[in-house]
This record gives sequence, C-alpha cells and structure tokens, in this order.
Amino acid sequence: MNMTALKLSPLEFAIAAKFYDLYRDQGFPSPDRLRVRRRENTGSGRYVDLDPIDCQSLEDGYLDMGGGFIELSGVPNGLMAVARIQNRRLDQIEISVYGEESWSGEECEWKLV
Repeated sequence: MNMTALKLSPLEFAIAAKFYDLYRDQGFPSPDRLRVRRRENTGSGRYVDLDPIDCQSLEDGYLDMGGGFIELSGVPNGLMAVARIQNRRLDQIEISVYGEESWSGEECEWKLV
C-alpha cells in the first residue's frame, strides 16, 4: 500500500460523491474510500487514477453523471466526467471540457449541475 497516496481534490470528491449517489446500488464506492494513485492534467481535462480501499464487483465499462455536468469559472461550456470500471473495480475518473476550450486543471469557482 502506498502510504503517500494523494487525496481527492474538492472537485474530484464532489464528482465521486455524485457517482456514489447515482450508482451505490451497483457497488460504486463512497468517495471517502478512494485513494488517488496518479493525477494528470491534460490541458482539456484530467485523468484521476484510483485505488478503492474496498473490494467491488462493478460491471466493466463506463459510468456517466446521469445528465449532470460541471460549471467551472473560465470554462464556457463546462466539463463532464466519466468513471472507468476495469476488472470490476473503479479504476479512473476522467474529467474533460465540452468543446474545444482548454482547462488548466485549476479548481476555481465550480458547481455540479
């Protein structure tokens, strides 16, 4: 176990909580049970590689925010997020902008809509 594991940022935590609200009945883990392995800002989004603490049995594939999105100051069309399930475990959350805008990865004023 990596004792220096990164924590979810406030935005990442809110996104994981949204997924948990939508998919907990399918086994999606609570955000307080997630550890960050790696985080990469891409200029138009972010990859957050995760290590859930608990064992899961989710179906492989992708989960979305159920029609929700993220309003973020400075990103005109907002952002979306998907959760990637691999080997029946939550593996990654990907956050990306809608359209051709860029995003530095800075979490200024935002809200989930």
